[in-house]
Amino acid sequence: MSNLFTRLGSLLNRFVDVITQGNFERVRIIREFNMVFKEAYMSGEIDRFCIVSTSAGNPEYRHALSTFYIRSGFKITIQNDERLTEHDFMEISKYILESAPFVRQLMALGYDTLIIIGKTNYKGLQVSLKEISDIQKYMLGI
Repeated sequence: MSNLFTRLGSLLNRFVDVITQGNFERVRIIREFNMVFKEAYMSGEIDRFCIVSTSAGNPEYRHALSTFYIRSGFKITIQNDERLTEHDFMEISKYILESAPFVRQLMALGYDTLIIIGKTNYKGLQVSLKEISDIQKYMLGI
């Protein structure tokens, strides 16, 4: 499990570097995350196979940088969703939420909602990214 955290941490740091240089696209972040989640599942580091996509966000979570709500959700779908527990959702969400700079970068790309959901049972979790990262401090550079 720690190897997965190391790889995801490295990936998040690369994304932050590339995004701050201004040459990053939303499609690339999704593709990279899908590769990391697939490798982690195939190697047995995580028990849940996850696919990342863009989806409708929660309109209540909008912020100044949000894109049109149909494209403002950063969604992680758990493909093998039998017997999901709250622990499963929390475990997967921490891969994203433990990096405040990455959360701010997601916000800068127009995302406002982190969504983690099962493929067939629709049980899930929604997190407001602005609640995780103080957008005022980020935008003011404080």
